[in-house]
Amino acid sequence: MGFSARQWVVRGAVAAVASALVLSQAGLAIGGTAARAAGSVGAAPVARAGSAIAAGRGASMPGSVYVSSGRTLRFGMRGPAVRALQLRLNYLHYYSGRPDGHFGWSTMEAVWAFKEVQSGKVIPRNPDIVGPAMQRQLRHPRLPKAFKPHGGPWRIEIHKKNQVLILYRRGKIELISHTSTAKFYRSDGSGWVTPDGHYRALSFIHGWACGGLGCMWNPVFFISTLFAIHGEPNPPSTFGEAGVPLNPASHGCVRIPWDISQFLHRRIRIGAHGTPIYIFGPNYYH
Repeated sequence: MGFSARQWVVRGAVAAVASALVLSQAGLAIGGTAARAAGSVGAAPVARAGSAIAAGRGASMPGSVYVSSGRTLRFGMRGPAVRALQLRLNYLHYYSGRPDGHFGWSTMEAVWAFKEVQSGKVIPRNPDIVGPAMQRQLRHPRLPKAFKPHGGPWRIEIHKKNQVLILYRRGKIELISHTSTAKFYRSDGSGWVTPDGHYRALSFIHGWACGGLGCMWNPVFFISTLFAIHGEPNPPSTFGEAGVPLNPASHGCVRIPWDISQFLHRRIRIGAHGTPIYIFGPNYYH
């Protein structure tokens, strides 16, 4: 995930999540919720989430209308208010996993993505709670600004300014994901950048791909076999260098949440004429 030449080696086709990811005629029917304990990867149950990322299909769709519970929602909570939040986020294309009423890591990372888009900032205010301000925004959300509106109907845009990835299919937003791109000054003394530019989804490795800087889950490479969009296990905390924290933390690649890395490669074209990938924005040095 940096500039030094190296090859990645598949370390087994680890099936941490069952391969029952389904594409339905109605859109994405995505399964595979992340392990609920922070930092764990265990074999989480797979369930259909046909309503996930299902926007613009009429007022009868779950999540098309959001009614605030009046409660501040936090990580670990359960109940109908959390399920309503999950349905709303999924409807707005922020994949929060199966709407099971549990505020786990999939929901937390979807909340981060939503707040990043609404605030335009890498570190939004009160990132870990869903309070009155966010609940108002959920009723009247701001759409992310397209960086390359003429970049093709099928494309990925990675906004380093606020750390989000946006997948467009047929000219419409299908997915908005939180990311963690490069941090120039890391605690290990290394420094990296995620390079701006226009790329394509060149190749994909199923499972773990490991090299000198660590391992990547389900990497989609866009520069040789050096830089990729790839999954990471759930972070142990909001800020840090492990997993996909709120802050930039990678060695140059684009980290995405574990759940989303289970299906992103299925929603894009890979190869010489792969889906265009546009990366832009400032590099972060702290």
